[in-house]
Amino acid sequence: METSVTVGSAASSNWIPCNIQQQDFKVSLGLEVTGTGTYKVQHTFDNIQTDTSPTAFDHSVLVGIVASTDSNYAFPVRAIRLTCTSYTTGSATLKIIQ
Repeated sequence: METSVTVGSAASSNWIPCNIQQQDFKVSLGLEVTGTGTYKVQHTFDNIQTDTSPTAFDHSVLVGIVASTDSNYAFPVRAIRLTCTSYTTGSATLKIIQ
């Protein structure tokens, strides 16, 4: 899977599902920030297809981000999203490769 999601306001993106059945689970995350804002990457262990209010957990590194950076998930999560916690201008794009 290779996908991306962009946030350009103080909001959260839609959840991006991961393949938790993948034998060797690994996800690369690249966060590209333009303008002025603060962002974080979140994940859930809930099934986003059946749970209308999945519990969001903050990524251990990608929190309070104001400049482009990268990280990963080495253990299974069901879905990932990008959240903007403070917005002035610009946007952020989260690129996900599993």
